[in-house]
Amino acid sequence: MSSYAFLIGRPDKRPVFSHQSGDNEIAYASDWVPIGWLALFEAKDVQLVEEPPDSETYDHDTSTRCPTLIRRREAALDTLAKRRERLMKVLPGHLQPQLHGLQAAVAASPLPYVQAVVSDLDMFVSFPGSEKTLRDLVATLDGDNVKQWRNMLSHVDTDVGKDLSQVEFSQMTGVSAVVGYLPERYSISLGATNKSVKKELPIAKTKKPWWKFWQ
Repeated sequence: MSSYAFLIGRPDKRPVFSHQSGDNEIAYASDWVPIGWLALFEAKDVQLVEEPPDSETYDHDTSTRCPTLIRRREAALDTLAKRRERLMKVLPGHLQPQLHGLQAAVAASPLPYVQAVVSDLDMFVSFPGSEKTLRDLVATLDGDNVKQWRNMLSHVDTDVGKDLSQVEFSQMTGVSAVVGYLPERYSISLGATNKSVKKELPIAKTKKPWWKFWQ
């Protein structure tokens, strides 16, 4: 049975434990947290959230806690842009344009924060030390440690050779390993190029808060 992760927009920096309504959903993924999602965040963005009493699975005798990632949307897009060069060294050419689709989907969200909800994934919910696991996965993106990358990529059905230039993605799950499942308007075909997607799918410009215009 599949389990799911969700990338959603949030009105403030208070994370939710789970996502079931479909409201403000940017993307979803099955069985893992996609590489592109992790690239939106920094290790310091990991928070622990507790299951609320009104949850259908709540048990007052046990305390269910799960890590999550939440970051201001503008900062998340900046972080993805900074990591793009390193990601291009790891991703095969036919998967690189997928990052543009993710960027466009996040930029189009009308809410100021973005959160990765992972409470449906067994490797995180109520698993001791799972917040460190999530933090380590994110931190891996800032270095070139092959062992750490191999561990991170193992979560998304990939094989790593002797170095990061030898990463093999599954033909069946390659796109979902990078960006999950995006809305149709932001989905990038495998035949697209980095140049063509920029022309066909412009990135919405984020609006600055009013006080920044005077800085």
